[in-house]
Amino acid sequence: MSTDTPRTPATSKGAARRRSIIDAAAEIIRESGPSAVTHRGVAERAGCSLSATTYYFSGLDDLLYEAGRVNIALWAERAERVARRVEALDHSPSLEEAVQLLLSATLPDAGPYLGHYMQLISANTSVPVGRAYGEGRNRLNAAVDRVVNGLGLYLTAETVIATVDGAAVTALSEHRDVRSTALALLRRLVQLSELSSTVLADATPAEFRTRMNREMPLPTRRPTDIGRDDRSRQQ
Repeated sequence: MSTDTPRTPATSKGAARRRSIIDAAAEIIRESGPSAVTHRGVAERAGCSLSATTYYFSGLDDLLYEAGRVNIALWAERAERVARRVEALDHSPSLEEAVQLLLSATLPDAGPYLGHYMQLISANTSVPVGRAYGEGRNRLNAAVDRVVNGLGLYLTAETVIATVDGAAVTALSEHRDVRSTALALLRRLVQLSELSSTVLADATPAEFRTRMNREMPLPTRRPTDIGRDDRSRQQ
């Protein structure tokens, strides 16, 4: 693996080539996980020479990190598009419309979903991809929070995302339809939120999320811990 300092593209053509290499690596991660990314495979996908995949990056980890940043940005941008739709609504959405919007913000529009969740799990074995996903999580959460806030729900981004991800994994393991399962659980979640609104009448949905994040924070994990569990099993 090269440890040379990555070169900054001097021309627009060079910048475009570097981006095509990153995009190719990101596609491979989404399809097969970080372990499937090799310089040769990326070169074939990007339609460039093998040397080009090492010219702009200090090593494979550098390329994996940049590809991870592309993927988490894609998911955040999807949620941001939905947030803008919600914020532009001129009516109070129905239960069905609300759950459809939540699903659009948190799950790819089309499958196959097995590869999507397998690569998310396998990111644990790749320090650079896990770091990129961790760094981009705040942008994704902020976008989903905008959706939740626009819908007036007493929920947090983490709760919505966990519900959808859990529904998807359950559906995949039990041969159910992923989207139908996720929609069913989101309906229950939204209805629970509506019940919470009667109990928490002294707090707005935004105040509720702030309180939950302060009083019930999620555990954090140092970047150096990524992949440790997997490595310990191999020793």
